[in-house]
Amino acid sequence: MGRFSLGYILVLDVGTTNIKAVAFSREGELLEKREERTKPIYPNPGWAEQDPNEIMDTVYGLLDELVDVLGAPDGIALTNQRSTTTVWDEESGEPLHNMITWQDTRTEELAEEYSSNTKIKIGRGVGKLTRALSKVFPSLKKTKRGAYISTLADFDFETTHSSMHLKWLMNNDEELEEAVISGDALFGTIDTWVGWNLTGEHVTDYTNASATGLFDPVYLKWSDNLSDILDIPKNILPELIPNDRTIGTIDRYDVPLITTIADQQASLYLSGVEKGTLNITNGTGSFLDLNVGKTALPGTKGIYPMVAIKTGDNVLYLLEGSVNSVGTAVDWLKDIGMMEDYSDISKAFEESGDDCNLAFLPSLSGLSSPYMKPGLKGTVFELTTDTTRSDLIKALILGLAKRCSEVTNALENVSGISAKNIISDGGVSNSDDFLQALADFAGKEVSRPEMLDGSPYGSFLLAKNVLEEKDPIEEWDSVEIDKSFQPNEQVRMNFEESWKKRVEPYCCEMK
Repeated sequence: MGRFSLGYILVLDVGTTNIKAVAFSREGELLEKREERTKPIYPNPGWAEQDPNEIMDTVYGLLDELVDVLGAPDGIALTNQRSTTTVWDEESGEPLHNMITWQDTRTEELAEEYSSNTKIKIGRGVGKLTRALSKVFPSLKKTKRGAYISTLADFDFETTHSSMHLKWLMNNDEELEEAVISGDALFGTIDTWVGWNLTGEHVTDYTNASATGLFDPVYLKWSDNLSDILDIPKNILPELIPNDRTIGTIDRYDVPLITTIADQQASLYLSGVEKGTLNITNGTGSFLDLNVGKTALPGTKGIYPMVAIKTGDNVLYLLEGSVNSVGTAVDWLKDIGMMEDYSDISKAFEESGDDCNLAFLPSLSGLSSPYMKPGLKGTVFELTTDTTRSDLIKALILGLAKRCSEVTNALENVSGISAKNIISDGGVSNSDDFLQALADFAGKEVSRPEMLDGSPYGSFLLAKNVLEEKDPIEEWDSVEIDKSFQPNEQVRMNFEESWKKRVEPYCCEMK
């Protein structure tokens, strides 16, 4: 291992398709970055798995490589894809099954079955009544009890929920079910699995827990009701810890695992901690997270409440929506030979005329928030023999920006909170044309941070405060902005007229 240290923080980013190890100086300078693609496993159509041992082999390989180059860090922070589920034997440490990832849809029927459970249906009914009463008595939803009941109004189990993954495993693997019931098994999302291997501590933080479908976001605990409904023993669940608590020592490097935080929450932390902060991470898809402050707000169809950050003294909440295919839509253009890199987007905007009426609904993996129509496919409107390659590229980028603006509007409508501006990170944010269109359609300033890897950098900012024993919320500091884009109202009005005429009726009518 390395024999010297530069005084740096190492961030481990365990993503869906890549695992990254990123080293930052204490001042925030990027020192080194290593990454390796994971090998997804698709046993059946709609199934998506990962090998837990391969994940750890990759993690150790990347960490060893950076430690050899830079020496031991001052500490390591962990950020990760949410909801990916692991179950392993407590004594041997061996996985009892491959990880089921958040992309897996095998639990669709199971989720529908449990969403129709009598207790869940009663909870939804009471939640909707409470929500209606809170319009007359606003103070009702400001109480913890009122907020809790209101969050039940639109609760459904989803295929992304770890609870559904775990229940499916218990229903289909007798050995695993026996280990769970006997208490010989441990359950966790991918942060828990990595953290347990690194430190021996069986923990998860509140941001990851809030995406499992087993968590009570108002009372900040594992839900007794959901555990009972699903018949999942709570003794296999990890301990819940705040984001400002050091997890343990990584003996292999004799350094602390400083903190863990889910990837989207890490990006939101980069953007700010004030109520009304809106972050968009444009990666494989786009995740849009709105900071709603210190009180959990109920979501609605396609808009989900979660914990944004939890420290020893404070908690902030968010509402989240998503657009399924963004980076993958751009990659599709590359795959079919229509473009080579992001510079082709700006060329397309220059070459495509203003009189082009092409409209592109980019639902290449279904239509997500706020419509939630997974079976609806990507569609091009007004395609003619005069349509050019540049027209198609431009129409797709405009369609992606429009979809992100629709989710922005939905987040504001559900929360009653107006976003101050939009911080946009992730690969697709490299495109000025995309960000300008987003600003135009959302009617808000859009800013691109210097550091587009929002999850690693947000995790670094959090870890630095924890390492220096500062409150991560009170001591948050703004990040450097590379470029900002101002909205053009006339552009928005012209585009809206065409979109409302051609695309919106299709989205509302099609299943």
